[in-house]
Amino acid sequence: MFIFKVFWVIYLLTLQVFLANSYRAKSLVPALYVFGDSSVDAGNNNNLNTIAKVNTFPYGIDFNNCSTGRFSNGKTFADIIALKLGLPMPPAYLGVSTTERYQIVSGINYASGSCGILNTTRNGECLSLDKQIEYFTSTVTNDLPRNFRRKAKLSHYLSKSIFLLSIGSNDYILNYFKQEMETNQKGNPEEFADYLLEQLGSKITKIYDLGGRKFVIGSIGPIGCAPSFINRTSSSKDCNEDMNQKVKPFSNKLPWKLQELQTQLSGSIFTISDNLKMFKKIKNSPEQFGFTNIWDSCVGQDAKPCENRKQYLFYDFGHSTEATNEICANNCFSGRDACFPLNIEQLVRAH
Repeated sequence: MFIFKVFWVIYLLTLQVFLANSYRAKSLVPALYVFGDSSVDAGNNNNLNTIAKVNTFPYGIDFNNCSTGRFSNGKTFADIIALKLGLPMPPAYLGVSTTERYQIVSGINYASGSCGILNTTRNGECLSLDKQIEYFTSTVTNDLPRNFRRKAKLSHYLSKSIFLLSIGSNDYILNYFKQEMETNQKGNPEEFADYLLEQLGSKITKIYDLGGRKFVIGSIGPIGCAPSFINRTSSSKDCNEDMNQKVKPFSNKLPWKLQELQTQLSGSIFTISDNLKMFKKIKNSPEQFGFTNIWDSCVGQDAKPCENRKQYLFYDFGHSTEATNEICANNCFSGRDACFPLNIEQLVRAH
C-alpha cells in the first residue's frame, strides 16, 4: 500500500509538470504576474481583515455566478489579458496554500483592494505594493526554483513573462484627498505626483532586480468621473474636474518616469495602459461601445445589479463592469488607443 501511494504521488507530480510545460508551450509568454489594487484584485482581500472585500453577491454574478473577490460582475482587466495571452487567470496569492504555490508557473495575482503605492494608503488591512513585492520575492526565491533547477532558465522565464501593475488611485482617494479634507489645506498636486512616481519607480526596480523585464503600467484614470464622485444636478451629470485636475500630473509624468527607468534598467521595456484616454473615447461616443449609461452604478442601493450589465460602464461606486474591462483589455492587447507606445502583442515580441 505504501509503495502504491508513493507511486501515485510521483505520478501526480510528473503529470502536473507535464501539463504546466504543455500550457506554457501554447501561450504567448511564460507567465503573467499581477500587482495592484481593487481594479485587478482576484480575491486576496478575502483573506484579510478589511471591509474592502467583495466575496458576496452581487459581485461575480457573471463569473459563473461565483463571488470570487473580484470587484466586478465578472472578469478583471488582468484576467482578460491573461486569457488573451493563452494563460490561465492568475490566482490570488493568498488563495493558494503554501504547499501548492510552487506548482503555479503561469503567474500569480498579488493585488489587494484599498491599497496603493504608498504604505500609508489603506482602508483596513490590505497588501501594500511593498508587501506584494515581498510575496513575489518569495515566489522567485522559494517556489519557482523548484521548477527551474538552473538559474539561467529561471532568468529567461522571468525575462519573457509580463508584469502588470494597476495601482495609484487609492493614493489619491484614501490618502491625498483625505488629507485635504482633514486639514482643509490644498496640497501641491505636482509635488505629490512626483513623490508617488518616485516611490513607484523604486518598487518597479525591485521587480526588475528579481528578474522582471516586460512591464504594463496602468495610468490613473479620471477618478472624478466615478459614480461616487461625479457632479449631479437635477438635469445633468458630469465629472468632478477639480479631482481630475489634481490627479492629472501623475498620468502626465508617468511616461517620462518610465522612459527614465527604461534607460536606467538595461533590458527593461514598458508600456502604459492609458485609462484616461480610453474613458474619454468611451465618453465621447458611448453607443459605439454598446453603453447606454456611463455615469451610474449598475448595482443599486438595494445591492441588486442591473439586468443590462453590458450597457453600463461602472458596476459599483467606482469599479468597472466586465464589459468595460473587455473593451480596454482587447484594445490594449492588439489596438492602438489603450496602451502605448506598444500594445501587448508588440510587447510580447519585443526583445
